[in-house]
Amino acid sequence: MIPKIIPPLTDLTVLVTRPAAQCGPLCAEIEHRGGAALAFPVIEIAPIESAPPSECDLAVFVSVNAVEHGAHLIRRTASLRIAAVGKATAAALAAAGLPADIVPDAGFDSEALLAHPDLTLPEAARVLIVRGDGGRNLLRDTFIARGATVEICEVYRRARPLVAPERLAELETKWAQDGVDVVTITSVQTLHNLLSLLSERGRTLLHRTPLVLASRRIMNAAAAAGLEGPFILAPGADDAAIIGALANWNARARA
Repeated sequence: MIPKIIPPLTDLTVLVTRPAAQCGPLCAEIEHRGGAALAFPVIEIAPIESAPPSECDLAVFVSVNAVEHGAHLIRRTASLRIAAVGKATAAALAAAGLPADIVPDAGFDSEALLAHPDLTLPEAARVLIVRGDGGRNLLRDTFIARGATVEICEVYRRARPLVAPERLAELETKWAQDGVDVVTITSVQTLHNLLSLLSERGRTLLHRTPLVLASRRIMNAAAAAGLEGPFILAPGADDAAIIGALANWNARARA
């Protein structure tokens, strides 16, 4: 008899906190693998009108949202190199017709990109960083320290969405009664927004719910916020990395 194949996320209920436009694909992947997904976006992304930037030697895209709202501003030339902070950003660049030349093999943050051996700069290099408003300044400061001229192009803003009280009450009741097995958190701002949006009851539930976290920086922020986990570290913020972390954790839990 051929053994029955059990989908890797069977019986797993996952709270997905990505922005609304990105929730759908991850939720579909979770359900395709036997899980149940609850979409609860805790970040809104809005475009910012930006003027075309100056010509540069290196253009760095820090997120999928930076690609979505900023790729049209870039004119590809023979001398221009493009860097992506992670594989999901690189995939978005490829889809936009701007394939990345430099992508970290592991990780999806500024530190991973800066450690890439191919991230070399010519003398007096001109670097463009395409990002959201209020982003981290590690890339800018490091490139300046390396002798580059840096231009920042902010193409979107992040905001905490308004959630109707009845929608929040419905989620927290389902969480308390039926259970949420794990919550996905893919940025520090996602974590902070989620904590702000939940009621005291919801924050109590979050404190004892396992979290899939897309970087050690997010893990450190979760620990600093007093969350107890367990923490499940994903190798990146892209859907494949999140799904893989969920599947590995669910397999260990079943065992």
